[in-house]
Amino acid sequence: MDQPTERPIARAPAPPRAVRRAADRRDEQRADIPPHVIRSLLHVVRERGLAPARLCRGLGFTLQELMAGDFRVSYGQTRRVVQRARRALDDPALGLATGARQTPVSWGLAGLGMLTCPNLGAAIEYGVRYQREAGSLTVVSAAVEARHFTIEGATRFPEPELEPFFIEEMLAGAVALGRWLVGADFRPLRVELRYPRPPRAAALRRYFGCPVEFDAPAHRLVAAASWCLRPLPMYDAYVCASIQQQIDQVLRAAVPQPDFVATVCHRIRMAMPVPPPLARVAAELNHSERTLRRRLRELDVSYQSLVDRIRYESALELLRHTRMPLQGVAEATGFSDVRNFRRAFRRWSGVLPTALRAAPRAATC
Repeated sequence: MDQPTERPIARAPAPPRAVRRAADRRDEQRADIPPHVIRSLLHVVRERGLAPARLCRGLGFTLQELMAGDFRVSYGQTRRVVQRARRALDDPALGLATGARQTPVSWGLAGLGMLTCPNLGAAIEYGVRYQREAGSLTVVSAAVEARHFTIEGATRFPEPELEPFFIEEMLAGAVALGRWLVGADFRPLRVELRYPRPPRAAALRRYFGCPVEFDAPAHRLVAAASWCLRPLPMYDAYVCASIQQQIDQVLRAAVPQPDFVATVCHRIRMAMPVPPPLARVAAELNHSERTLRRRLRELDVSYQSLVDRIRYESALELLRHTRMPLQGVAEATGFSDVRNFRRAFRRWSGVLPTALRAAPRAATC
């Protein structure tokens, strides 16, 4: 077997230390993270006899909303769920348990995209490239050298209390996916952790199947570079490239937004084709109308602008991908009169809906 040439597999946009210095606390409230880690954690919670819904109360979403494919959460929301789970279960190894149960499906479309890669090295590169879309709560980078490849991570924000959870979840999840992709015999050469040796050190060693070093310079996993060449058993050269291209298009389309805005948008989508009154959404979120308006104003949006955004997105989808008559598109987006729909669509996009169908690239958001 040929040895891999020395090259970086993937590197996060900035070194973890620089990311931590530059992090703005407002970023904690941006709902741009698929809730994959929360879902895996709630599976652990349920398996241990606790009600998952209790951990979600008062955080701006319900357990049912958490299962929606397009739902996103913020780092802040995720942190609060983790804190509640740790208090409820009193298990210092909860991050390890959460990561260990993950599969490519647990990582959503990014995990499925990894299945279209020819070998483990390419899958690692894909996973790092789309780490945010995979629901990663850490900043992850990876590199391969002549004999070793490494996966390194750091928390996105200074979190001394929760750092072990986030890091162990990330590393355990990486090993779980490696074993799922290339076989149960996958194991690192060593795992390095920056914090002091905890009482759960033996559990970490058993799971990773290798020495675990503490008080290290960085959080990282080191494995033999030859693993990068291990082929994935489901790879099909004739179809995987086109499937990966389709997945890439969806993954690149996600737009970050504050978690509160995402929650309000989700409530509007659930009520379509008739947008719900602001009073109803406020009541569902345990807010007064005045408070809801104020919170949205602080985020530089209005309730009507969110309704218009969702109507426009729905109209684009129907116009581009169906042959539904304009009257049907109007009704599906909350308009009883097709003339009002035409005027609104032209205000949103600058073109009439008929022109969009004739030349789909003419409309812009």
